[in-house]
Amino acid sequence: MQRRTLLASSAFLAAAAAGPLRAAVQEGSRAYCALGAKPSGARLERIQASPHFRNGAFQNLTPVTDPIDRNRTSGMLKFLTEDRTGRRPLDRIPAVKTNLAGLPEGHLVWFGHSGFFLKLAELSIAVDPALHACSPLPGFFKPFAGADLCQPADIPALDLLLLTHDHYDHLDMLTLLDLKNRTSRVICPLGVGAHLEHWGWDASIITEMDWGESEPLGRAGRITCVPGQHFSGRTLERNLTLWAGFVLELAGLCLYLSGDGGYGRHFRQVAADFKRIDLAIVEDGQYNTAWAGIHLMPPAWKAAVHELQPRAVMPCHNAKFDLSRHTWKEPLEAALANARELGVPLVMPLIGEPVALDNPACGRAPWWRSIA
Repeated sequence: MQRRTLLASSAFLAAAAAGPLRAAVQEGSRAYCALGAKPSGARLERIQASPHFRNGAFQNLTPVTDPIDRNRTSGMLKFLTEDRTGRRPLDRIPAVKTNLAGLPEGHLVWFGHSGFFLKLAELSIAVDPALHACSPLPGFFKPFAGADLCQPADIPALDLLLLTHDHYDHLDMLTLLDLKNRTSRVICPLGVGAHLEHWGWDASIITEMDWGESEPLGRAGRITCVPGQHFSGRTLERNLTLWAGFVLELAGLCLYLSGDGGYGRHFRQVAADFKRIDLAIVEDGQYNTAWAGIHLMPPAWKAAVHELQPRAVMPCHNAKFDLSRHTWKEPLEAALANARELGVPLVMPLIGEPVALDNPACGRAPWWRSIA
């Protein structure tokens, strides 16, 4: 087993160094490269005009330490071969198979990690639906058993696809190829649309946003792009596209989606700009002390929720993939303890379980404690 792991790790590292990776799937006569594409032309000109783009890359509001090990080969080899006890569940994750096409108005379903489906203001909305392995190479970083219950074909026609950034655990090429011909509109941060166009999406339905910009959602309400503290990239070339959170104001509700990111002043700004947040969905998981600037450690998650003052909070970025060194249950336990200390109702549904957005904290018992 150890030898197989080492061989697999070596193959991953060799492929990552060869670039571009030739991971592709065939759809008809066209080959799609999972790496996507760099922004160019008018898209690149708009990126270069952004106040957040300097020295050839997007910048966080507050500079953070580069989270990537400078010796990438040894760092990845260590990560893939070290003791992984507790990082993946031994049992199948409990999940609910919900008919998303029949989801009642005003409800949300979690796909695990940071993926969601919402029916709100008569709009069908998907957020970061990464339903396959979050890697450009097959066989790496597969979902936990049970966390893969929902497949792309289960997602009905979409009025809106919302993408927070271009990392593989949020922007999954195989899922997006399945959704390509049944999605009316895409909203994403600056530059991310280049990947979609490379995979055959119609440019006319893609709206790219910078931090602080808002867009109407028909007569239903509006969406605002807000900062995160993170990074981007599907190769070793970094920060050519933007990362973001979003605030949805729809049907009298205000939902905050943090996207990925560490603790920063952007949480205070969101709280100042949106006086009432009915539900905050805040990343909690796949953190590491070495990456504290770009992912929320549990104390930072608590501080962010305290500043946001939401009526309810839901942790995400957990319970689907093994992307860090903590046990798979640790983020869930930390969120439970921190929310209780703050006195903020916690939303912790099963994967696939419908959640009523007007009363999301249904009081479910900690479901993960019965799973080995």
